[in-house]
Amino acid sequence: MTRRPEVFNKEIVAYTAKSAWEAKGDLVGRINKVSSKPEDVIPGSHIVIICSPAQTKHQILTDIKPHLEDGCLIGSIFGQGAFDWQAQHALGGAEEILRRNLTLFSLQYVPFICKAFNYGKEVNIIGPKKHLYVTSFPLEKVHHACTAMSLAYNIPAIPLPGFLNLTLTPSNQIIHPGRVYAHFKDWDGKETFDAASMPKLYEDLTEEGAQEIQYLDDEI
Repeated sequence: MTRRPEVFNKEIVAYTAKSAWEAKGDLVGRINKVSSKPEDVIPGSHIVIICSPAQTKHQILTDIKPHLEDGCLIGSIFGQGAFDWQAQHALGGAEEILRRNLTLFSLQYVPFICKAFNYGKEVNIIGPKKHLYVTSFPLEKVHHACTAMSLAYNIPAIPLPGFLNLTLTPSNQIIHPGRVYAHFKDWDGKETFDAASMPKLYEDLTEEGAQEIQYLDDEI
């Protein structure tokens, strides 16, 4: 489900060059259905993964609620922003989720950065993780969610004890300030940067930038 179904090819190519997955070669994903309407793609789905900014998830959950299959898994990449509370509110509360045997789950971090340079057609894979960290509601379904994510991404998944592990670990808020500070700390306030000279947030991470990130992580 996407706001722009018209731009998607039937296949999406993910290029792995210069990543830890380079030996896998380029990856190809085939799309069976693409639509902006939940009724076109949600019915019959056993796993629903939401990949969108935190402030949009409640509306997405509200829109897909009438079309969810009982017993399915509904998850977020990734789980900051109290996804479990948003989902419980949108889906009718904890009792309704349990009655329908639904499983909420989230990853603590994205499995990799997928940078689109030809939207709906081609992407670059950057920094694939060695492990995924997953939690669920109800918590006794966490191993079920871990198995599903391990199979989906071909990355081992480790269970976490609850959604607070995700909500209280703001990884972007740790990474980005250190990364930006390392680049601009010696700026004279006058020099300008063009697209060619501006370093990329992740691809051009320096050792100094990594040290600043570690410092912020330790402080938090």
